[in-house]
Amino acid sequence: MVKSMTGFGRGSAAGSGLAVTVELSTVNRKQFDATVWLPRGWLGFEPRLVGMLREGIARGAVKVQVTARPEAGGALGAEARFRELCAAAKRLGLRGEPTVSDWLTLCAAEPEEAAPEPTEALWGVVEAAAREALARLVGMRLLEGERIAADLRERLGRLRALHGEIAALAPGLPALWGEALRRRLAELLPAGMALEQGALEREVALFADRCDISEELTRIGAHFAHAEQLLAGEGPCGRSLDFLCQELFREINTTGSKCAGSAIPRLVIAFKTLLETFREQVQNVE
Repeated sequence: MVKSMTGFGRGSAAGSGLAVTVELSTVNRKQFDATVWLPRGWLGFEPRLVGMLREGIARGAVKVQVTARPEAGGALGAEARFRELCAAAKRLGLRGEPTVSDWLTLCAAEPEEAAPEPTEALWGVVEAAAREALARLVGMRLLEGERIAADLRERLGRLRALHGEIAALAPGLPALWGEALRRRLAELLPAGMALEQGALEREVALFADRCDISEELTRIGAHFAHAEQLLAGEGPCGRSLDFLCQELFREINTTGSKCAGSAIPRLVIAFKTLLETFREQVQNVE
């Protein structure tokens, strides 16, 4: 199951007189890395919160924002404080009246008492909000992962096509090289001079052994099959796909070096160019 490494999720829960909101956002990172912002005094919740997030996030940079306010807060709490502000201004004989701007400031204000001492009951509220946020985050990462998987499979199909073209040309390499060698010898040897019997055939046989890319092509085919299995699997596959890309680069480089002077290097360049775009897309996979 392919997951993207980018996503966002928000969850809310209420209890113990508090309304808690947890916001999660993730971006690409080679390993799991969490940065957590908690209300003052709740730092003891961080290890438990990070451990819970690891259940649904294998890798990626995770930003966690936890906020809390009294359940009676918001507009109603701000209205009471606004009335208190008006009464205080009247008692003190201050000029002017509180404005709409003052009202909006009070609505946005978060009272100091919004973060009481951490308790097991409060952890239950935070955990419920975090699990809701995590579920939404994972859902977004899965949806994006489906699109990434489709793109990777399309690129993999094009790599397979190039692999097939190279495989089709490989058996004819010795004959092409032998013909080129005959023409070159005809140009260089003095008139009437002949080669030792069988010398040309021995050279062609040696070249055929040096330019044999059957092992490389077989390994590339096996890597393709492994990549398909990873894309169809249930667990995180980004690291494994990244490793396969390195192996594919190694095999295709060897293929190109063995087949210099033929049409295959042109296909090798196209293969490597496409493989690089495949690898870049893999960097977005968990």
